[in-house]
Amino acid sequence: MNTKILILSYLIISSIIFSAYSQNSSEETDTTEADNFSSLMLNVSYTNNNMEYLTGTTEKLPIMFINGSYFHKSGVYFGGMYSKYFSDTLDSYEYDISAGYQKYFDNGFDFDLSYTWHKYNGDSLLEGINYNHSIDLMLGQEIGKFYISSGVNYKLGNTNNLFLDIGLSRFFQIDGVFSENDVLLINPGISASFGSDFWLYEDMTTAEKQTTFNGLNSAGYTYESFSYEAFNIFIPVSYGIKNVYLSASWLYKIPGAKYDYLGWEKQSGFMFSLTYFLNFTK
Repeated sequence: MNTKILILSYLIISSIIFSAYSQNSSEETDTTEADNFSSLMLNVSYTNNNMEYLTGTTEKLPIMFINGSYFHKSGVYFGGMYSKYFSDTLDSYEYDISAGYQKYFDNGFDFDLSYTWHKYNGDSLLEGINYNHSIDLMLGQEIGKFYISSGVNYKLGNTNNLFLDIGLSRFFQIDGVFSENDVLLINPGISASFGSDFWLYEDMTTAEKQTTFNGLNSAGYTYESFSYEAFNIFIPVSYGIKNVYLSASWLYKIPGAKYDYLGWEKQSGFMFSLTYFLNFTK
């Protein structure tokens, strides 16, 4: 069955960048002092996004991301991201403008509430979810070196879709690798994704929808519903010198049975990022 695909890196790049920013902030100050500075973050990332087909062949879907965000000491932030797809004859790209509020507490709990305006141009198959607005809520709890997170995402577009992600990661830090000013950060994690599937059928004709729904029903799967999507594995490794971080991340997605039936394939990829943080004191 030919359905839209979901680009793996697009789902978790924001969480990786956000994690790097959070660690950078915690290294600079403790929680009480964190309100004393604002920060500018600039990031450039590239990922190859390998699609593994049942035939054994692999297709590469490379993407370049450019991201800039300003985090005010009050917790308010805003920024934008531009993404360029290189794997198709059509000129495909997208950009986001977002704003939000984040808060950290002394007991290790944090939350992030944000709104994003989104625009896409190009191949509809590469687009994945067609939406214009996104509302996101991320909750996290640090327990020792472990971090438990959950994210709720509501996307409004041709159809409105709700997504949920629950994750667990482990943080490792090595200071003074080559000098007293550098640090090595390793943050392996896993997550389970759930979501509504209305967006999958947007480009289908009435006849194609009926055929797909009949097939899903016969196979024992629900449709136009909220269900388990995939299991995700990610291992970001970052090397930082003062305010500059170079990161390499391995990403892997295993689709749930229903999405495997619809034609989703296992996805993997390496993402390379260069991030710069500039802190503004009082």
